[in-house]
Amino acid sequence: MSPCGEKPPEDGTIKRKRTEEPTEKIKDSQEEERKSLSDETSKPESKKRKKDEEEKNKKKSSSEEFLQSSSYGRSKEQEDNKEKKRSREDLLEGKEEIPCGSEKATPLDIQSYTFHRKLGEGTGGKVMLASFAPKKQLVAIKIVQKKPNRCNYPWIMMEAQLLKFARECPFLCHSHATFQSKAQAFFVLEYAGGGTLYRMISRQKTLPTKSIQFYSAEMVVALQFLHYNGIIHRDLKPDNILVDNDGHIKICDFGIAAVGMFAGWKIRGLAGTPGYRAPEMLSLEAYDAAVDWWSLGVIMYEMATGRLPFVPSLDPAREFVDMKQTKVDYPSHMSQEMLDLLPKLLEMDNNNRLGLNGNIREHQFYAGINWSEVERRTTRTPFKPKIPPADKLKEIKPGFCTETSEENKLEDFSNVDSNWNWQE
Repeated sequence: MSPCGEKPPEDGTIKRKRTEEPTEKIKDSQEEERKSLSDETSKPESKKRKKDEEEKNKKKSSSEEFLQSSSYGRSKEQEDNKEKKRSREDLLEGKEEIPCGSEKATPLDIQSYTFHRKLGEGTGGKVMLASFAPKKQLVAIKIVQKKPNRCNYPWIMMEAQLLKFARECPFLCHSHATFQSKAQAFFVLEYAGGGTLYRMISRQKTLPTKSIQFYSAEMVVALQFLHYNGIIHRDLKPDNILVDNDGHIKICDFGIAAVGMFAGWKIRGLAGTPGYRAPEMLSLEAYDAAVDWWSLGVIMYEMATGRLPFVPSLDPAREFVDMKQTKVDYPSHMSQEMLDLLPKLLEMDNNNRLGLNGNIREHQFYAGINWSEVERRTTRTPFKPKIPPADKLKEIKPGFCTETSEENKLEDFSNVDSNWNWQE
């Protein structure tokens, strides 16, 4: 088994990963548990306990309901197909974690971190460079403001679950810890000191074919892992691809990812960034994981040429029309293998697009690539960034809220990855 899970089938198809327990059985066990609780709290001396249990059930994580919902964003045809089931065990299974309240849970305190500078900011929140004070270990901390009426709580919890799940693949940015204050949710992420792929393209204008081959191969492994586990990223772009401290890529920002999208499922809804969105998304059709392979083709073209293959537009209808009318300009300096690969990724018909249709690993562009070495991260990187020590960085005071409140609490949010070496 590869470090990113099971190796995709040789024919390149995506199959749903089996779980040990079907959805109906999970629901039955939950009913029995609730019944047992009800029996225990039926005694007069347990009235207070019963009230507390009822209150706890009312506060059940909205993200759990969000994950269990089979109707999220799907087309009516998918809703009518009652034989298809989805399970969230694949997403939620992972390595043992240190729960909030453990005596080892020092990283769950915002005052244990020293902040240095802002790394980026978007609609989902801002990301700060920080160091964990006891070890002066550099990390990136994403800060998300809790919105009134808890309207963004499902998305916060969804991203937290995905960041934990990402620990299973070396080419996905994962969380070391998550915790909260009254006003904010904090995601402690691994720090990627090489910056973004966007910055690399901006500086170099065009990347050598060998570098494109290296970075795209790691992206292929990451996307196959996500799709095999029913996750569509939906916002793949150079800004969301980081270069870590060893020179390998890390796909980040799962804020608008779609989950439970196994083979046969489709979803509707405009997402992503102009210039990188697939035609079927722009035309508001139901779509599947093929949208991520389109985005990969755009990124590879951008690495090779320094520009986008299609003119981006904030108006999806306009962007779609321009896309249909544009003939992609492939420069003569591209290798024959790349000239053959890119049109297969930038295929307007998503049913014929390489990645979802056919095994991209077998394409001649990747001839000579040892995929086992890629998955083990033993392939030599094009460059390794120099990371300054934390004690050489300037300290800033961002002024985060440190007050906690049961009223605004995200249930089951705080955790620490047991494999994070944070102790002195």
